[in-house]
Amino acid sequence: MPQDFHEDMDRKTTSLHSTLLLLSRVLAGLGLRVFIIGARSIIVHGVQLGRETRDWDAVVDKPFTPELRDAITRELRSRGFKVQWRKWGLLVEDDIHVDINYAPLTLDEEFVRRSRRLVENIYLPSLEDIVVLKLMSGERKDYDDLKRILHQAWHRLDKEYLYKRVRQAGLEREFRRLMRRLGLR
Repeated sequence: MPQDFHEDMDRKTTSLHSTLLLLSRVLAGLGLRVFIIGARSIIVHGVQLGRETRDWDAVVDKPFTPELRDAITRELRSRGFKVQWRKWGLLVEDDIHVDINYAPLTLDEEFVRRSRRLVENIYLPSLEDIVVLKLMSGERKDYDDLKRILHQAWHRLDKEYLYKRVRQAGLEREFRRLMRRLGLR
């Protein structure tokens, strides 16, 4: 990647919220890495979404078991965080709102290897992996985000890796349909 991309990313990561850093330290104490996903990750990658987001979305690099869920809940609550269990993971609130989602099936060694460390144990997945996560979601706002990513960053995406990950996720038909709508190849 070009040096100016890294400098720009460094500038954007300085805006990581102090509560997010504290949360990540608690999770690091449990042996977990934090991967920023969702709208915030796209913004850090330099894509303009045309919408604001107040929350942070993250995943950790271990499957949620009842034991892990309970350990995370206990540790966060002991530090004053409000934690609610949800079907998709944990809702954590302090002065900000952080969703800790269950690790997606695509979070494997390749996902981790292609992620960039932002600070401490907080990582930014590749834009290609974020595309796949957004495609998996199927929500309207996620498709809108996908369109913006593909329009603004198509030229810098690793298409070979992206197509491979789309195939692995079984999303070829959805991806082809989106590509046709956007006039991309």
